[in-house]
Amino acid sequence: MQRKTTIIVLATFVLLLMNVSCSKDFLDTKSPKVALNDFFTSEADANSALTACYDVMGWDADNYFPFWLGDILGHDSYKGGEGAGDQPWIEPLLKFQYDANIAELNTPYQQYYIAINRCNRVVGNVALMTDKQIDPAIRERIVGEAKFIRGYFYFELEKLFGEVPLVTTILEPGQYNIPKATNAEIWQQIEKDFSEAAQVLPNKSEEAASELGRATKGAAEAFLCKAYIFEKKWDAALGLANEIIQSGEYSLETNYSDNWKLDHENGQESVFEIQFTSSGTGDWGDDNEGNVFVIYTRSRNNYDGWGFDCPKQEYVDEFEPGDPRKDATIIYNGEVLWPGTADETVADNSVPTCVDGYMTRKYQLPPSEQADMSDDPNNWKVIRYSEVLLWAAEAAAHTGGDWNSYLQQVRDRVGMPATPFTDPLKAVYHERQVELGMEGQRLWDVIRQGRGAEVLGKYGYVEGVNNYYPIPQTQIDLSNGILKN
Repeated sequence: MQRKTTIIVLATFVLLLMNVSCSKDFLDTKSPKVALNDFFTSEADANSALTACYDVMGWDADNYFPFWLGDILGHDSYKGGEGAGDQPWIEPLLKFQYDANIAELNTPYQQYYIAINRCNRVVGNVALMTDKQIDPAIRERIVGEAKFIRGYFYFELEKLFGEVPLVTTILEPGQYNIPKATNAEIWQQIEKDFSEAAQVLPNKSEEAASELGRATKGAAEAFLCKAYIFEKKWDAALGLANEIIQSGEYSLETNYSDNWKLDHENGQESVFEIQFTSSGTGDWGDDNEGNVFVIYTRSRNNYDGWGFDCPKQEYVDEFEPGDPRKDATIIYNGEVLWPGTADETVADNSVPTCVDGYMTRKYQLPPSEQADMSDDPNNWKVIRYSEVLLWAAEAAAHTGGDWNSYLQQVRDRVGMPATPFTDPLKAVYHERQVELGMEGQRLWDVIRQGRGAEVLGKYGYVEGVNNYYPIPQTQIDLSNGILKN
């Protein structure tokens, strides 16, 4: 995987030679190689700089880190792999033994600030371009998209690390040792970025086919709603969820499992997804255009997978009898996959680290659609419309509203009767676990719901101690101790 030895201190200079690795049509932009004082003079320059912001979303560590660690550290799945010595840095995290010296925690921290710095450059420079250099409407949209992306990465930083430096301007020499902002200040900036983006971005239905995957009004509103959920601003979350629902821009896929088929990408249920496409080179790491997280979750005995993120029996038992989402989420040992086609495969999950014999099905493509190594073509579904409905249900449960009408829409899609849970929050928590299972949500859900000790205490979780990862020691050292945990 590509490694950027850059922190917030050095990320200021990343755009001097932007490394634009892209995906899908709207990201097909050549990398500019000019100094900044000659840049931002045309619409093409502005779009290239924006592409560099989107690009970081697809860097390998940025997609697998939150994706399958949310399942593994949420203990819906076993780590898997070859054993304790494979990705050994995860082992202490499984026991909630957090340590600032775990080097791998530095990767998302570094890369998220690279993205934020790129966004700051777009926001700061494109806004100053004249009407002769760029159409005012395009200028407004590009700045709005950069704010959306900046909000996305600050959301991820807040989720992972809590209090971190807050930087929304272009750093100059000598401005590098920035202290941590409070959680409240970071959430305020996240809300501001998504709110301002939503005011200027187009609806999904207004995008050309070649632009699908770009941030939209609905995506910005959905992330703002998600921020309200994390902040427990239930009235605001319910109001915004209803706006998204009533917009008519999104609907549930008729067939739940269609969400993960290539021909349904950016489809009717997709609110926001990160775009990937195979580069066709077979290269390893961020030099290609495909994703890496799928190869992690393939069986070690089928098609060169690495066998991580193996669902636990405890998680499989969470599904109610007759719920088709179980078969759409779980691969059973010995199951015949893609029967009756040239891709027909007998699943072989018989490795010791796949303790209960299950692998995850979502995102698994038939062999004919797979690519080499870390280059699979399928997108990462970051927010689906079903989650918006479940946010509305959760917010309504907290405010005394009609939570069940939202929740039942999710259940109706898969032919499930009324929820067996009488407690509204238990009903919502269960539905999120089965609807969004193996999508990297579990750890963050349990923590934000204040159920860490209840659900994860037996693995070592301590409330108030394990809510966030520590700031990496590398960053503390480079800040001369100002970021000390």
